[in-house]
Amino acid sequence: MTPLLSNRSLYVICLQILFICSCSESKNKSLVVKQQDEKTEEGLKKAINRLIEPDENFGIPALNAIYHDDMVVIMIDENDNKNIFRKKAFKRLIASKLEGEERTKNTWAKFIHTEVNQDKGHIVVKRRVNLTDQKNELTVILDFVWEDNRWQIIRENILSQPLN
Repeated sequence: MTPLLSNRSLYVICLQILFICSCSESKNKSLVVKQQDEKTEEGLKKAINRLIEPDENFGIPALNAIYHDDMVVIMIDENDNKNIFRKKAFKRLIASKLEGEERTKNTWAKFIHTEVNQDKGHIVVKRRVNLTDQKNELTVILDFVWEDNRWQIIRENILSQPLN
């Protein structure tokens, strides 16, 4: 049986994910479409950048748009503990961590790899976060599918390691 993440590890990872999932929303909470996705590497990068851009509001509507209905998120912490979520559970987890939390704006991202092959896309990006007393670096590996004229995340692997 796979060990579940400790409450603290899960909490830290969820807070880190908030930085990945920050997106722009209008004041009435409806998704602001900045531009239509393009079926290119640059278009794929722009799609993920909409989630990296900081905003004082958190965008569940944006997650609904970019997260595919069959999406799976696998989170692995520094102790190799893993947790697996489907779209609905992952969104609930993130929403449960939002109340009362102060989020600072963090746009640091280092794109390691971006690739488009017909209707499939792949991005590897590093993110640095400091949400608790520990600085962490996330390696986020994203697989996309092109459906409904937009890029949608079908799988997201998040590997968290403390920064020294």
